[in-house]
Amino acid sequence: MVKRKPVSLFVCIMPTGIAYTDENHEKHGDFALLAFLPFRSLVLKFEDDCPQSIRQEITEHAAGIQARRGEDFIVSMCGQTVLLGEQST
Repeated sequence: MVKRKPVSLFVCIMPTGIAYTDENHEKHGDFALLAFLPFRSLVLKFEDDCPQSIRQEITEHAAGIQARRGEDFIVSMCGQTVLLGEQST
């Protein structure tokens, strides 16, 4: 039996939202996208193949961002910001 590594969640700030990946899931030689949280809508979207075992951790992290609706969020090292939840759902 092959032991799998514990899940290592990667939270990546992208130009239009937050991407969730982990080192145990790859597609085409890169970490596979498991979920995405757009800055404009703040509606978390899971990929169909996102394992159930990691969904809770992603949901909890996303809830912290969603609770900041209406705040400026820094998206770059030079201080650029986006307004969280500027689009109503």
